[in-house]
Amino acid sequence: MDNAKPQLMDRPKAEAKHAASETSGAALVSALDELLGVQADVALDAVPVPHRRVERWKYTPVAAWWKDVLASEVQTVAAAGCEANPVPGLDAYRLVFVNGTFDAAASDLPVHTGVMCMPVSQRGDAPLQSADAFSPEESDWFAGLNGRYSQEGLYLRVAQGVELDRPILIHHHTCGAGVFNVLRHDIALGLNASVKIVQWSTAAAEADGAVNVLTRADVGEGARLHIDKVQDEEGTVRHIAFEDIRQGKASQVEVHTITVRGAWVRNDLAFRINGQGAHAELNGAFLPGEGEFVDNHTTVDHRVPHCTSSENYKGILYGKSTGVFNGKVFVRPDAQQTNAYQQNANILASDMASMNAKPELEIYADDVKCSHGCTVGQFDSDALFYARSRGVGLEAAKAMLVHAFIGDVLKGLAVTEVRLEVEHRLAEKHGWDVWSDHLNDDA
Repeated sequence: MDNAKPQLMDRPKAEAKHAASETSGAALVSALDELLGVQADVALDAVPVPHRRVERWKYTPVAAWWKDVLASEVQTVAAAGCEANPVPGLDAYRLVFVNGTFDAAASDLPVHTGVMCMPVSQRGDAPLQSADAFSPEESDWFAGLNGRYSQEGLYLRVAQGVELDRPILIHHHTCGAGVFNVLRHDIALGLNASVKIVQWSTAAAEADGAVNVLTRADVGEGARLHIDKVQDEEGTVRHIAFEDIRQGKASQVEVHTITVRGAWVRNDLAFRINGQGAHAELNGAFLPGEGEFVDNHTTVDHRVPHCTSSENYKGILYGKSTGVFNGKVFVRPDAQQTNAYQQNANILASDMASMNAKPELEIYADDVKCSHGCTVGQFDSDALFYARSRGVGLEAAKAMLVHAFIGDVLKGLAVTEVRLEVEHRLAEKHGWDVWSDHLNDDA
């Protein structure tokens, strides 16, 4: 019987709208229409404004987004007083954006055969990739905001067989009050092309604004894309990021997301594996402190046979912080010989911290290897005692355990200088004097 057939992930879903949320959302849209101007006609009323009764937003508060938005005259690193390159020693091509505006003087674009790399605003008649029925803009209200208002970001095209000699650094800095920054990164890699991208977000200590980023990548047959994404934003910035990744045959895509700091952060990654032999890897580490909120949502859609995916997200939560992990793996009926792995492990370093985890598998093929796991616990008391008994201070001992716990995620970062700077900033945030395998602290 037809009604006995499994209902696949792309079935239509009707989710209830919440009157107060719709009013708040409408007020924000009205303000952004006036401040930023409508760049594309996106039907925002097709999906509900997020609220707690929408399943994907069950553990994610959005009240912080309903604030007044203001224009900012700060649009360069010189005016903002920040570094163009936040990663010491990193030799990379560079695109710098300040409050959503491209800073040409601080940037260093590649001049490379077979590579078209520029800010979106300078692409001329070159087309952007279009959204489709499975794009985030069609199912998420905040992604719809990005589609409606984005006017800047990275535009990258890499031709067949081209491998960039250096990474591309995208540095976005937020400063000031009430700013609303919208960026769209549009990436397409040809046959067997290869590129490494570093997305680094910073914010000033007094910053109070919002960042909405959508990265769309079409990764061709045999191509390789590696994204190291680091969020280190001070102040009270709200940051939401979407990845819309489409993979061709035998392609490899890795996205490693590290949240060093951020008052309100949500990462929403969606992978569509469209070609046989493709591999997707999604890793993340987040260490929120007092009052911080970090949410990681992932969706990996296996559509064809003989593909693999791996997810490994690890969180350590301090003070009164909150974390969310929601990972979905879909295996469609024709996607036989799929091998999908998903793991989420968390440590509550404080009795006031909370973690909401929801790993999910939805499988409609019978010849697959799929597994998932989730743990929430505290620091290993035996390991702490062992280190303390050998003269290691308490905080140094905890730092050693942190390094061991998230070390495999950090090792996945493609660029060594990025990993070293991430470790330095984590140590600085949490008050660790050093971070190595040979810590000693008299405290």
